[in-house]
Amino acid sequence: MVLTDMIVRIWAGLINGFFQLLYHQFSFMYDWVAALVSGGKWKRWVIESRLFILSEPILEIGFGPGYLQQYFLSRGKQIFGLDESRFMCRSAKKRLQKSNPNRRQSGLCRGIAQALPFANNSFSTIVMTFPAHYALDEKTIKECQRVLNPKGKMVILLAVRHGGHSLYKRLIRWLFGITHQNPNIGDIESVWTQRYSDKGFRVEQIWHQFGEDYLWFILAEKRSIPFAKG
Repeated sequence: MVLTDMIVRIWAGLINGFFQLLYHQFSFMYDWVAALVSGGKWKRWVIESRLFILSEPILEIGFGPGYLQQYFLSRGKQIFGLDESRFMCRSAKKRLQKSNPNRRQSGLCRGIAQALPFANNSFSTIVMTFPAHYALDEKTIKECQRVLNPKGKMVILLAVRHGGHSLYKRLIRWLFGITHQNPNIGDIESVWTQRYSDKGFRVEQIWHQFGEDYLWFILAEKRSIPFAKG
């Protein structure tokens, strides 16, 4: 049992290290790996978040390659983005410039979610798709509370539950599982609700059907009554 736990921890460390490299120095491989472990659905999963984003201006934290940015900008929506990775910032800016060369500047910046470089009450919606550990950081949640308008909303695409029973579907589930991109959802549902509720949000969890798969969304609305600091 001890040996098994050790192997699991080592594997988890290796996977986390790989994804750190993938999001930074190996960012040129990101789209390929994301498509591989999702069966080509990664981009469509991310864009499906649009269904819950009803108000502007929008802030996307952790925009990665910039697909959601590209989607909303192409429809004339007011969206901004923040990402910690300089490699992803560079990649996304190139993508947006290529898709809309007449746009003089993008609304993208580099920074961390725990210290958002925006004024109070700046956004109506904050969106995160498949975020890392920072999304549960109390500093991140406080910062999101601060920059959201009264009754502003957070839309977090957290995970996917794969459906289907074909050999291909089973292979995709296996790939998604060994990369730790499919968490033990039953163990953490209450954690998300509690953490965001404690910081002044009204939380709803939704399983949204997408073909044979189900996308797990956390919807957190800012309460109008200010929360106590500290």
